[in-house]
Amino acid sequence: MGMIRSFSLIGLALAAGLSSPVVAAPGDVWVPQEQRAAAPNLEFSDIPGARRHFSQFKGKVIVVNFWATWCAPCKTEMPEFVKAYAEYRDRGVEFVGAANEPRANKAKVREFMQAMQMPFPVWLEASENHMKALGLGEAVPATAILDRQGRVAARIAGPTDGAQLRELLDRILGEQAAPEATRSR
Repeated sequence: MGMIRSFSLIGLALAAGLSSPVVAAPGDVWVPQEQRAAAPNLEFSDIPGARRHFSQFKGKVIVVNFWATWCAPCKTEMPEFVKAYAEYRDRGVEFVGAANEPRANKAKVREFMQAMQMPFPVWLEASENHMKALGLGEAVPATAILDRQGRVAARIAGPTDGAQLRELLDRILGEQAAPEATRSR
């Protein structure tokens, strides 16, 4: 298990070339419903040391942002995740910060969380293997968004911004509302 690389032009090439076979095409962000696969049941460790899995958020949309304290683009994009969390947490969306940091660096992670005012859970020990399993390649930052059925609905290899994040979340939340409206007729 190697160290996750910071996103760069080299990282972009690696992310595109080493993505999971469930990705429709390198660089695609949106995954159409009929092409979605269940997210693997990955295991992480939270700050206090408990083991965590995506399954604990069953029935919610999950935004998983992979980052590291040493990653400059991660620091740049994190305020957008904090803002989006405040806007979407009451709409059935859960955010998780997946830190590419060993348990030994939890003090450094806490400093980062405090500096960025991160109110959502942060899980440690994120790895290249976690990222590859979600079809993200191996460079941070990267983000996967899981739909309410626990399937990968979007993948962002590299930094994102608030507009892209909100557009994807609105799209996922909108597709969830449509079947319910149809059933009530």
